[in-house]
Amino acid sequence: MGDPYISVVVAARNDDHGDNMLRRMQAFLDSWIVQAERLGLESEILVVEWNPPANRPRLLEELNLAGGGTVCRVRSVEVPASVHAAVPNAEAIPLHQMIAKNSGIRRARGEFVLATNLDIVFSREMMQFLAERRLEHGAIYRVDRYDVDCDIPPAAAGVDALLEHCRSRVVRLFTAENYLRCERGELISTEPDDIAAPGIDFGQGWMPVERHEDFRYRWASSPGRLVFHRPPGACLRIDAEVGPSQGGLPLCIEVAEDLGTVVARSELSGRCQLRLFIPDPIERGAFSINFQGQNMPLCPDLRMLHFRARGLWWEKDAGESDCWRLEVIETAPERNWSSTPSARARNVHNAAWLHANASGDFTLLSREDWFHLRGYPEFPIWPLHIDALFCYAAHHAGIRERVLREPAQIFHIEHRSGAGWSPEGEETISRRVSAKQVPVLDFDADLGRWVQQMRRWDAPVIFNLENWGLAGQELQELSLSGPA
Repeated sequence: MGDPYISVVVAARNDDHGDNMLRRMQAFLDSWIVQAERLGLESEILVVEWNPPANRPRLLEELNLAGGGTVCRVRSVEVPASVHAAVPNAEAIPLHQMIAKNSGIRRARGEFVLATNLDIVFSREMMQFLAERRLEHGAIYRVDRYDVDCDIPPAAAGVDALLEHCRSRVVRLFTAENYLRCERGELISTEPDDIAAPGIDFGQGWMPVERHEDFRYRWASSPGRLVFHRPPGACLRIDAEVGPSQGGLPLCIEVAEDLGTVVARSELSGRCQLRLFIPDPIERGAFSINFQGQNMPLCPDLRMLHFRARGLWWEKDAGESDCWRLEVIETAPERNWSSTPSARARNVHNAAWLHANASGDFTLLSREDWFHLRGYPEFPIWPLHIDALFCYAAHHAGIRERVLREPAQIFHIEHRSGAGWSPEGEETISRRVSAKQVPVLDFDADLGRWVQQMRRWDAPVIFNLENWGLAGQELQELSLSGPA
């Protein structure tokens, strides 16, 4: 076997980070190695063991690698405590995650390199896609993340049982726009005090509820999915508004059934009242609002804001309908947006709002592209938003974002202790980071400033020198399994 097609890089240390760490990491290893062997996916897993605790065994001494041996090798790279001690904030941050991942990326041998985390499980469909060898140079691959219940089956139950657990025990979904929770078999983000009447739930594509003065609203990306259970004979009213990223131009929208068939369309300007007729026999279902926007960049907001809803409710006695139909029944002039793009922003032609949510769990590029960008920014700080900053640098280096969709999924095994971000554990994490007194990238002030600069010049900011990824360090490497 020559060089692998894909290198999978993960950084860790044997400190039980996030609780039950070894069991979660075993699931990660099994899901990749066993399925790679089944599919003939020539690959390697490169574990960067950063600053190993002196009183505990090395990670891979405690994990079972018996599933590999034919097409998937496992290697480890050890970054000793002496190297860690030379990095600022060494006492407060025992694992500098992005520098560690860079160390692995730098030493990876695959044509493509996937940077991920130790508690990710790969679906059959994701592994099948990768095994088909259709990855492209000049592309950065991202994916939605499905969080699953932490009570995974024991390793002895096998990978198929692990995958079935992940499919059936989804807790929430992280998309580019929001996170959604699983209720009644649907993934929704509906909040207790939302903008929609009962019987209407917000699915993928909708951003969280925002408030301005005395009203609430939600922005949507395309497609923005809605799940409904409507009263008999009622149609749906939507108080809608075209956003500032449309630059004052009309916005064409389409309504598509859940399988993707377009069933109605219209053109919106300013603020308007929409009336959507749903065929009378359909009482429950889902549909999406689709649109193609102008992508006028905003400042300081990084999002593309084309369409928002200020309210959705059921309207009775609007008349029967035997087909889908969308009507614009009232219009008002476009508001004077306080964040309307400036004249300079109108000359920005390659702005994009990227899928940077949970990007540390799956960032896949060619090795050549990783080297062109010199890896993640090696800031010796709490790693929040550093991976997002890398995604924007890749975009402005001409590397196209490709978002892999269901069924090509990854599953993230939940933490018990609030070690990873979750709605329930957010306060715990904030307190812990604050207590460490280490710098953190602020999303608007820091990340936003760098992205706006890259947008203005349509060029990446390269943060590292040529010795990125501890290139000058002789690190101990060990091949633990796999073909020669």
